[in-house]
Amino acid sequence: MSRILGRDRAPIFFFAYIVFMVATVLQTTMYTEMRYVPQLFIAMRYGAFVVAAIKVILDLYEDLRAVNGRRDKLMDWVSVVLKYIAITALVVAVCITADERSLAFLFVLLLAARGVSTERIFRVTLWLQIGLMAFVFFSAATGIITDLVFERNGAFNRHALGYWFPSYITSYYFFILLLLFWVRKQPLKWTTVMLLGAFNLLLFLLTDARLGLLMNSLLIGAEFFRSVERLREPLHRFADRLLGKRFLGPAVKWGWALLPELLVAFLGLLFLFPASWFAQTVDGLLSNRIYYAYVGIQEYGIHLLGNAIEWVGYGARTDMFEIKTSYNFVDCSYIFNLLNFGLLVFAGTLFCLFWVSARLGKKGELHKSFLFGIIFIYCFIEPRLLELNMNTFLFLCTPLLARPPYLRLLSRKRAAQKAEGQLQNA
Repeated sequence: MSRILGRDRAPIFFFAYIVFMVATVLQTTMYTEMRYVPQLFIAMRYGAFVVAAIKVILDLYEDLRAVNGRRDKLMDWVSVVLKYIAITALVVAVCITADERSLAFLFVLLLAARGVSTERIFRVTLWLQIGLMAFVFFSAATGIITDLVFERNGAFNRHALGYWFPSYITSYYFFILLLLFWVRKQPLKWTTVMLLGAFNLLLFLLTDARLGLLMNSLLIGAEFFRSVERLREPLHRFADRLLGKRFLGPAVKWGWALLPELLVAFLGLLFLFPASWFAQTVDGLLSNRIYYAYVGIQEYGIHLLGNAIEWVGYGARTDMFEIKTSYNFVDCSYIFNLLNFGLLVFAGTLFCLFWVSARLGKKGELHKSFLFGIIFIYCFIEPRLLELNMNTFLFLCTPLLARPPYLRLLSRKRAAQKAEGQLQNA
């Protein structure tokens, strides 16, 4: 007990996080069709929320104990508490307006991850996601849960493999690959590449998820290319020369960090000219994703604190006639979050993502910066950006949420510089 209430409170976080992940992942499967199981998942999620909130309170209490009469530390503690209160007020307002609780769960779990190594979280998540995917796959294969089959081009050949929709399992696999490549220290062997590629092909043959096949293949191919020893050194030299260019280097580095904002600007350009050949071609390549995003904004509008929208998609639905006449889902994460959670959360999310990208680039972690940026591209075509059960990389935003506000840090830095200057003059 003293260990949990003391400085090592990671077990509290992992208990809450694992319970949340198990419930949330299984909520995207046909296990929700079983009697009383959906209520169990809801109870698990709320239980995890309460435990995570306790961890946040214990962290703040420990910080207060560490103040020990120092005025600067007390000001830091107060600024963090005020930041928590301000963000909590925004999240509560959005949850009420949008009639959506997922944002509150996400916020509390991110705060609860404070003091826990992201590498450790990623490793735990990697094995947890692999185990859950195997469990759901086995459940569908043995008939424990229903394997929904969907139609494309007149043939019912798209297996959901126990999930609500075929693209779910390919999305989980995409983020599993990212976690694997992030935590793996050794280069990939060709046998590993063959196994990863074979499973990706198997998923495509079963689900016919073309965009999932493309993105997963791109990710596996890029990682293998980086792992080939005779190509690794030339690749590093090319990257160093490119980033060392006077104008091109900063443009590439900051352009990659600003990738979400650039993608949003690209969407805005398409929306300005929706009937143009270019917009129609892009929309066709992305299976009408731009069209549904455009129609979503036209129908629901953009609100400051979000909007309560009853999204209707293919998930866990078997009446194909009803689905085709009522489909109104938006697959683009950026527009989906903008419509769901409003302009304030949308802008805050873009800033947090930029902060993480810029931080990785500043540290020179080009490989991790590349993997993080791929998420932005993938989420342009799938609504997974703020789904913690898939996008575990949101935990990289925790330091920004849990530390003193920028102005407070800037004030401390200036005070330290002033004190150092006075000491040198003396």
